[in-house]
Amino acid sequence: MRFKTRADLPATATCNSKACVGKEKPISEMVVVRHRKTGEFSLRRRCKECHNDSERGHRREYKTKYLQRWRRHNAELNRSYWKQSQQENREKINANARRRVRKHHHAILIQGRLRRRLGMSVTLAEARQMLRTFGPCYPTRFGLTPSGLRECERIRAALRRSGSKMISAIEIRMMVYADQENFFIKPSAQKIPYQAAAESLRRWQAEQREKRKAA
Repeated sequence: MRFKTRADLPATATCNSKACVGKEKPISEMVVVRHRKTGEFSLRRRCKECHNDSERGHRREYKTKYLQRWRRHNAELNRSYWKQSQQENREKINANARRRVRKHHHAILIQGRLRRRLGMSVTLAEARQMLRTFGPCYPTRFGLTPSGLRECERIRAALRRSGSKMISAIEIRMMVYADQENFFIKPSAQKIPYQAAAESLRRWQAEQREKRKAA
């Protein structure tokens, strides 16, 4: 009998091996198998203790030696299997990474800006919250209204006059973003920053590739 999830397994099961026939044991002490193709679970009527006892000694040695002998005589099949498995895993990992980047693109960009400019490490959940609150331009100047930019200049001038320790422009902008809502453009109305620069970079890279091909 197969179960879709581990939670569907029964709380207890009976071990049918010779050492403890008919003993009722909790599911944590039983051998549970997960099927790779379907992802389903099935329960073996044998506890872990009995299973380990039966697999010790000559039986385990036989299995190990048999597998080593098979690999020696079927080296090409063995290499092909592992190469294919590694390639499939790489493809899955890359596909998951691409899907994650597409889904959380702007939050990941906010993470990168804070890490590069301030050395500040934020989780993806925190970056997503910042994106929802302040928009995709956070913490750049492109998301601030004219009054927000003037507020940045006012804070910078006040620090300079008081002789206080100067802080970076990005820290001042973060203060202004958090101060009042009318200091930054609504997230839904913000234009995506750096799009023109990214397009220029793509054109330049394409031109360089064409030059290398021509040479």
